[in-house]
Amino acid sequence: MFLYNVSVIAEETIHNDIVSWIQDNIVQSQKFQVHFLEMLQSPHEGMTYCIQVVLPSEEHIADFQQVHLIPLQQFISELYKDKVFLFDSTMKYLKK
Repeated sequence: MFLYNVSVIAEETIHNDIVSWIQDNIVQSQKFQVHFLEMLQSPHEGMTYCIQVVLPSEEHIADFQQVHLIPLQQFISELYKDKVFLFDSTMKYLKK
């Protein structure tokens, strides 16, 4: 099992637009169970959010990226270039 995380750092002047887009286009996904969080006490300027999803395989991660991450990147590059920074990470659950 994997935890796939996308961190979104948005300027305060536009963060509400980003949050709305993520809620409408990713959080409401019928295909994936998505968790959307706001980072408290972020070391970054602006607002930081995390999109997290637990997936069973790297193939499922690639599917999530195609369905949701690429459209998010396109939305940001078209309307908010240089105002939003994204980075993603993949973590593997360790067996006990």
